Amino acid sequence: MGLLRWIPAIALAAALPLGALAGAFGVSPIRVDLDSASRTGMVNVTNDDDRKLSFQLKLFEWTQSASGEDEYAESGDLLFFPQIFTLDPKDRRLVRVGVKGPPADRERAFRLFIEEMPDPSLPPGSGAQIAVRLRFGVPIFVSAGKGEAQPEIVSVDVSKGSVRVAIRNGGTRQIRFEEVALMAGERTLAKTAGWYVFPGITRAFVVPVTAQDCPVPASVELRATADGKEIRRTVEIPPALCSP
Repeated sequence: MGLLRWIPAIALAAALPLGALAGAFGVSPIRVDLDSASRTGMVNVTNDDDRKLSFQLKLFEWTQSASGEDEYAESGDLLFFPQIFTLDPKDRRLVRVGVKGPPADRERAFRLFIEEMPDPSLPPGSGAQIAVRLRFGVPIFVSAGKGEAQPEIVSVDVSKGSVRVAIRNGGTRQIRFEEVALMAGERTLAKTAGWYVFPGITRAFVVPVTAQDCPVPASVELRATADGKEIRRTVEIPPALCSP
């Protein structure tokens, strides 16, 4: 299972006043799948810090707009416990998650946000320290345990400095792309980070192409990688992509 550990980023710390605090905690797994056969799951939260940390949990239904943008609405459609808890240093706690009723044929998505609460030992409003609170939203997918994603590249638009790739998922399950890349044989010319594409949704990924990436061959291959699979499409590149 995957493990994600939250620690304050160096860039974030550099931008904060001296004395700013943020806890470090781990979350595992970083994704939960529930279906008719597995109606409950567990998330392990670990306090990796040297001080006591408190957490609150909130559930949001996760959908995507027609243009593929993520949208969230607070939800009570899943069971989860505890909703508030405190962990001693190096301690851990299991959070239980479960479905309330039979899953629908079409997959539904949620995110369970695990958020660090303010440190009660800090004087409120003192201004001596700023609490930097971190949170992580665990993706939870609920399905009937059947069906699959059916992704395809439906359009490619090339303009100066970028290639816009639209991917549609015609299936009944979500798919998460790791990256979308512009390839010349096995050489990566340019790439961008991927993301989830939900059933029935078309999402656009923009691959930036800088001056350092140019020149680009007249014919390249687009590859979108997801869950060990790839979808590919050969694209003719006009001179406008690398025009000055």
